[in-house]
Amino acid sequence: MDNIIISGVRIYFPRPGERLPVPSTDIRTFAIKSTIDTRCCLLAFQNGQWRVLSLPEYQNSGRAIMEAVKQGQIKWQ
Repeated sequence: MDNIIISGVRIYFPRPGERLPVPSTDIRTFAIKSTIDTRCCLLAFQNGQWRVLSLPEYQNSGRAIMEAVKQGQIKWQ
């Protein structure tokens, strides 16, 4: 599974069928999962579990990455 850290945010890119890891809580963590077509959805690791932040609304991972970085700038609670 690929991942990057950008602007203090870790983003995972799981391949189809891969389970998302349980990351440490010292850094805001997101995942971008692709759907059947080219769209993708954004997930966040919060309170010990993965939560869907958006349905498959992003046409490409670039826009989802930008949203993850934006969300990462919001105070972590």
